[in-house]
Amino acid sequence: MKLNASLLLICAALLGCSTATDVRPCPKSKAKALSASEVSISNCPKNKCILKRNTEASIQMKLRPERDFQELTSDIQGIILDVPLPFPGYYGTSACPHIYDEAGEKKVGCPLKAGQVYTYKNSFKILPVYPTVSLEIHWGLGDKQGDAACFQIPAKIKA
Repeated sequence: MKLNASLLLICAALLGCSTATDVRPCPKSKAKALSASEVSISNCPKNKCILKRNTEASIQMKLRPERDFQELTSDIQGIILDVPLPFPGYYGTSACPHIYDEAGEKKVGCPLKAGQVYTYKNSFKILPVYPTVSLEIHWGLGDKQGDAACFQIPAKIKA
């Protein structure tokens, strides 16, 4: 019986690892790296997000800023062959309307206090004009002095 229970635990752990989103730290960011358990994106159950054109994907992430932030700006880009391309309509916009309390239930906006846990919730459209291509999605939230949170994930846009 112990062997069966151990085998079941190992299988569950392996399954959990294989379905987690492959969240990577942003190379130039000094913000604490986020883990896969802190980031959730629809259609990203495995190591590569599959994003279909003409759909909308949702994102949710936990962040704990290391300093106070009066304002947060979105730095959302697709990186194709090492060339960063801003996501139209999202890059450079205020992230404050998308900041919630830690439970993700009450919208709190900005400012953000150092050490406090917040939930960022947003959605983004996969426009029909986007090329069908493999890319790295860069998702950063910060100000001119640096990031409150930043991560990158591999993705593929499909027709």
